[in-house]
Amino acid sequence: MRVSRLTAFGLLLIPAGLMAQKNELLSIQRDVAQMQEDLKQMKAGQDQKLATLESLLKQALEESNKVSNAMTTLQRSLTDRVNEQATKMEGPIAVIGTKVDQSADELRSLRENVANLSMRFGSLDNKLADISSAIRTMSTPQVAPPPAAGATPFTAAPVPPAGVSAESLWQNAFRDYSSGKDELSMAEFTDYLKYFPQTENASSAQYYMGQLYDRAKQYDDAVQAFDAVLERYPDNPKTPDAMYNKGVDLMKGGHRTDAAAEFKDFLARFPTHSLAPRAKEHLRELGLSSTPSAVRSRKK
Repeated sequence: MRVSRLTAFGLLLIPAGLMAQKNELLSIQRDVAQMQEDLKQMKAGQDQKLATLESLLKQALEESNKVSNAMTTLQRSLTDRVNEQATKMEGPIAVIGTKVDQSADELRSLRENVANLSMRFGSLDNKLADISSAIRTMSTPQVAPPPAAGATPFTAAPVPPAGVSAESLWQNAFRDYSSGKDELSMAEFTDYLKYFPQTENASSAQYYMGQLYDRAKQYDDAVQAFDAVLERYPDNPKTPDAMYNKGVDLMKGGHRTDAAAEFKDFLARFPTHSLAPRAKEHLRELGLSSTPSAVRSRKK
């Protein structure tokens, strides 16, 4: 009897359990359906976003193609214009080039003409100098200066080469001397004294030869050259300078006694000359008084 009751109680419990499981299953189904709905809505949102993005990309691609086409058109237009302008400028540029070449040729020709004119003027100056020298020679014959006691009188000068005049030879020699062409000017001064020993510039030519020897530090030769000025041309504008420079070169060459005597002679003859203070200073350097002595006679 008791077993029957338990069986009946068990049978009563089975339907209640089935109902609980059924309710739980329905709840799960509802959750699954809700999840499916959420997934569906999420997918729809993503599809919409992808469609929007695809549309934007398509528009961007279209705009890019438009810009590319515009750039190509612009480049083609610019190239055509540049080519057109270059074609138009070829003619004027060629004309300008031709004119520049013509101007260069004309300038070159002008320079040549100016050079020819300069040469002609130089030749004309030389001819005028020769004519002037010839006129002076014919109108006022030069007289040889009287030789000093014991000095060798001038002998007849040789005839100069054709085309060589006293004036042109002097100008060339002095120009080369002034520009430092010592060897050339020495040869020209030597020729001047050889062909024109009695002209007004002869004493100066002899004096500048002494200066050239001094430049070359040939002091003994310089002394002889300055002494020749004093012996051959005793009364000329270069006499004081020749005496002073002779004393200087005697001092440079180690001839202190002769140098002192020359400076004293200089001061005795030219006490107020512009070189007198320097002559006195040299005498003090030599340890001697600057009181002038009696003028020595030129050496025989």
